[in-house]
Parts: sequence; structure tokens; C-alpha cells
Amino acid sequence: MIAGRRSLLFGGLGLVLGGCLFDRAYYEKNAQQKAFLDGLQALAKPALASNNPLQIEEAAKQSVALWAKIGPFSDWRAILRTVEGNAQNVTITLEIGPQVTLYAFNDGTLSTLNSILKSTGDLFSSRPRETLPAGLSESAIAALKTLRLGQTVSISGRMGEIAGSGLIDLSRLLGKSDAEHRQFVQTPRFVARIETLAASE
Repeated sequence: MIAGRRSLLFGGLGLVLGGCLFDRAYYEKNAQQKAFLDGLQALAKPALASNNPLQIEEAAKQSVALWAKIGPFSDWRAILRTVEGNAQNVTITLEIGPQVTLYAFNDGTLSTLNSILKSTGDLFSSRPRETLPAGLSESAIAALKTLRLGQTVSISGRMGEIAGSGLIDLSRLLGKSDAEHRQFVQTPRFVARIETLAASE
């Protein structure tokens, strides 16, 4: 009788632990998200291992190109890491994978960025000069009020929808050091438009 209870207890415990061990990480549950993160890792690992500044610079550029190709995304998983400002001037960071974050922001930062882009308009002749869209939709801002830091969330939106390309171009025009390229390859941070934001199931 006691032996039977023990086997039942340990058997149940094994199933629970087995389920935990084989449960995929939050960032592996969406095929598009996983492919993006795998692509970043494939670029970063050999570049950093080479310790060659030119290879690291190339990996940073290719990482940005990979980000630019994503476009719209849906039902990605992320951890809400920071929320700063208020409803009119909010900035958030979302961790979408190990040391990879998305950055979205609204009015205050955008107005400053708009003035920068307009003052350097000749350098961005291929970029539209109209006001840039906000980085968080009204529904995403409303959802933020119900979430907590460190919570896993489901997000949908568009990579680079706000200012991302302009920021990248500006950084390239001004130049970056080897240390900055290395830091970007190690912990890439991308700009995104977040349309929907909800607690992950």
C-alpha cells in the first residue's frame, strides 16, 4: 500500500517535471519570432567569436537588415521590462528573447525625433517628412494599465514602423565605434510599433 503511494507520488512528480523540462521557452512559441531570434544568433555568434571588428560591424548591419525584413508580426511573446512616462508620453521595452528587446515610444520622444529628422531632411531624401506615427496604439496604452513589469505578454505590431529606419541611418552617417557595434550585436534593441498588447495565456 505504501509502496503504491510512493510510486504514484514519484510518478506524478516525474510527469510534472517532465512537462516543465519539455515546455518551450516563451520566445520559441511563435515560428516567426523564433526564426528572427535564430537569425540574430547565427549572425552574432561567429562575429563575436572572430574578435574581428569588420566582421562584428557586418553582423550589426545584417542584424538591422534582418529586422527591417520582418515587417508586421502577430502574437509574439515578450516580457514587459520597463514602462516610463505617462499615457501621452510613454516608453516601453519588451524582451522578445535572451538579451533582445523591442522599444516603443510615443509623443514626447517622437516630437524631438521629428525635429531632428526635419532639420536633417536633405540627408533623408528617401524618407517621408510627415509626422511619424506613435509607437503604441491607444488600445496598447490602455492594456498597459492592467499589466505588471516582468509579466509575459502577447504583442502584435510592425517592426520599424516608427522612426527605426531613420535612427539607424543617422547612426550610420555619424559612425559607430567597434565597441558600439559589439554591444549592439550582443544585446540588439529594435524600434517597433505595438498595435496590441495583452497578458499571455
